[in-house]
Amino acid sequence: MARNFCLLIIFTCSLFANENFWFSYKVAIDNKVIVYEERNISPLMQSADMKEYKYLCQLNIKKKQYQSTEHFLNENFERVLECFYHMNTKVVNHTLVETKGVIERTVLTIIPTKFTVDFKDDFANIKTIK
Repeated sequence: MARNFCLLIIFTCSLFANENFWFSYKVAIDNKVIVYEERNISPLMQSADMKEYKYLCQLNIKKKQYQSTEHFLNENFERVLECFYHMNTKVVNHTLVETKGVIERTVLTIIPTKFTVDFKDDFANIKTIK
């Protein structure tokens, strides 16, 4: 009886559990050509008592049963990136004029943000952690 009760607790915790991650992104563009791109989605190593969430977006994609959350996020990175564009974004533009021509460099940076993913039946909610 005790074993079944423990299994029930573990099952319900995994059913309603959220996973917490970091998101950051940086891209450098020279004369409209991407020369550098750094994209990071990594799990948080510490689980703190974070109870304030801010809804960010909804991904209308169903997670496969065998798929890990991190793999799901990396597989759908372009859609996740669209969610974070209106967050703390920094754009720096430099123009360098030389005898060879003009080099225009633009750097877009999305500052690292903590977020959580909450899966429902056919979609996933992404919420930032305050």
